[in-house]
Amino acid sequence: MNTILTIFRKELLDILRDRRTLITMIVVPLLLMPVIMTVITSVVSSKIEGDKEKKLRIAVEHNNNGSDFVKKLKINKNLSIYEDIDPVQYNSLIRDDSIDLALVITEDFDQTVAAGGTAKMDVFYNSTNEGVLSGRLENLIDNYSDIILQTRLDSLNATTATITPIKTNKIDVYTTSESIGKRIGAFLPYIFVLFCLMGAMYPAIDLFTGEKERSTIETILTSPASRLQILLGKMMVVVLSGATSGLLTILGLYIAIKINPEVPDEFMGAIAQILNPTAVGIIVLMLIPLTIFFSGILIPVSIYAKSFKEAQTLIQPMMFLVIIPLAIVGVLPSIELNFLTALIPIFNIALASREVIAGTIDYGLLAVVFASLIAFAGLGILFCVKWFSHEGNILRT
Repeated sequence: MNTILTIFRKELLDILRDRRTLITMIVVPLLLMPVIMTVITSVVSSKIEGDKEKKLRIAVEHNNNGSDFVKKLKINKNLSIYEDIDPVQYNSLIRDDSIDLALVITEDFDQTVAAGGTAKMDVFYNSTNEGVLSGRLENLIDNYSDIILQTRLDSLNATTATITPIKTNKIDVYTTSESIGKRIGAFLPYIFVLFCLMGAMYPAIDLFTGEKERSTIETILTSPASRLQILLGKMMVVVLSGATSGLLTILGLYIAIKINPEVPDEFMGAIAQILNPTAVGIIVLMLIPLTIFFSGILIPVSIYAKSFKEAQTLIQPMMFLVIIPLAIVGVLPSIELNFLTALIPIFNIALASREVIAGTIDYGLLAVVFASLIAFAGLGILFCVKWFSHEGNILRT
């Protein structure tokens, strides 16, 4: 055991001297989330606030109908109304940002309203923005519709209750923390599992392929340490690097939310409940066997590769094997953690993390997840040991 720890300390020291590995393992996971979230939030918030205060440019084709509504639009200081634009040009003008919105009032609008029917207005808008611009116009239309509705009710000596016989009262079966946890849990595993893989990838390549390029692998093999001890010592460094990257990603997310002034207090309170020591501890414990499993794939590839570039090329497809199941879990929230999915690597940790973060984890299924991860980790170690025992793989040049 002392020999393994000696190799571990030696290789860890070498890794910590490598600037590229430090950036991948520590700097990027810790700082990337705060930077990304701050930039995205600032840009989106600025765009939304700008759209709220912007003077809207609206093209109107009224067809000699809805004169009262058109007058309301014209006297609104926050609107610029254009009545001389051909409706055929509405699509291209909105796409080119020459106008913000367009409104077409149908030719039978007044007649339909007078008859007590449902008149129509066509609103042309750009669906690629946040919906603030179209929402402002829709609010004006709704207010005008409410005026017409109230006039009809007054003529019938009725109230809004007359046309609203049933009112639905929605009761959410999830608490605020559980609901937010489900949403965060849909994408959080995507982040920390991916960084866990990236954090383990560069040390794995450097400790094996790098030894080949530096022509020091033969020196290590002639030391008194056995190949198993050498392998386990190096593998411990790879696992530590990957798990550290995953943990720092979670920490970076928490820092990003904490320092972001745009995050509502109630959301921040829910986050504090979600990212509690128990939840984080369970996730970290799952990261360890997962990283061992990753190492069981990364290390044999790194041993086989002749150069750092070849190792990166061979490992690249593995990124897709990790991304695809994580993306499926994020896109299809209906996929639940059950006995079958608890046995599938990557899927199981993504689903289990979502339930842990939401506070709805079934500890029986969590035990199955741990058992599955440990089993795959064991297979990874066995495969590494077998692969590392062949001279042709180690000394392939």
